[in-house]
Amino acid sequence: MSEFKVRGAKVADEEAILALVKAEMQAHVELDERFRLRDDASSRYAVYIRDRMRDIDSSVFVAETDRIVGLAIGTIRKVDSFFKAQRYGYISDLMVERSVRRRGFGRALFDRAELWFRSLGIDVVRLHVAVKSDEARAFWKSIGASEFLLEAWIDLGPAPIAAGETPAAVAGVEAEPPRRSGFDYPDDVLTGPGGTR
Repeated sequence: MSEFKVRGAKVADEEAILALVKAEMQAHVELDERFRLRDDASSRYAVYIRDRMRDIDSSVFVAETDRIVGLAIGTIRKVDSFFKAQRYGYISDLMVERSVRRRGFGRALFDRAELWFRSLGIDVVRLHVAVKSDEARAFWKSIGASEFLLEAWIDLGPAPIAAGETPAAVAGVEAEPPRRSGFDYPDDVLTGPGGTR
């Protein structure tokens, strides 16, 4: 294996990171057309990566030889209070340039992210894996990942709405603005027995 290091990403790495990400995004589209990209995907990812670099609850790592060949992004996420695990680490991205895969870069990137998570008291890591990517699934299994949730996709197609109708009217519901609390409990759940809070 060639010499390489894993380090925290810098703003100066942005161009190299975006080139790596562009190739990975295209590979995902070829794998499954549901990953099709917006026209402005690259510029949006540039903003995303800058935001992650500035975010105190995120860390961005790169694997580097004579160039950047890998990327990992980890974020601390909070869980609703009724789950025992209150916080967990989330790997939003872990990618390695196709020409240098199976040389330890992916594992080294994960190890660095794991070290960062552990330093913050995190003992659970979660991530998403493309179902059609046997390579990615095998990689994460080798790391020790086990299946937890299944994310499903339902393509509803265009809505059958007549001119002048609203989606809410077609569904037979009145449109209400969302509640600010993030929870949509019936009033009796919020107030409790006897209408008291």
